Amino acid sequence: ALTLPRGFAWLIRLLPNGPAAPIVAGANARGDLQHFMEDPIVQALLATHPSLGRILRPLHTMLGLRYPPSIKRPKSTKPRPKRIRKPKRQPSFMDQYKINPDGSIDFTPEQLHEILGPPPPPVPPWHQPFIPSFNVKKMWRKGP
Repeated sequence: ALTLPRGFAWLIRLLPNGPAAPIVAGANARGDLQHFMEDPIVQALLATHPSLGRILRPLHTMLGLRYPPSIKRPKSTKPRPKRIRKPKRQPSFMDQYKINPDGSIDFTPEQLHEILGPPPPPVPPWHQPFIPSFNVKKMWRKGP
């Protein structure tokens, strides 16, 4: 999107420089605006209708002139609203765990003890399942 340039005296900076350049037109426009603002009729009009300063302020800015006191923006009488500050970030529940790139979580032994409780007591040997130490298929083939 095309936008107009901004900044102080942007119109004067856009005019070409050189001996035959129309920079005189920029200087003439500045002088004409200053002369216009010094006119008593304009001063009286601005005193009765301060909203006209809204039209004249951009002209002063683009031609590189400081605002006269008659068109300066009035100070705001209403108080500025207090800036609402964001509350500080509360630590997340998951911040205490180390999360790997694949999504798995590495727990420390203390965290596991906290989550799962104490480890179960060891199982006595007579409660352990029977796992034969010999190959049953070989024994079946051979017979007694």
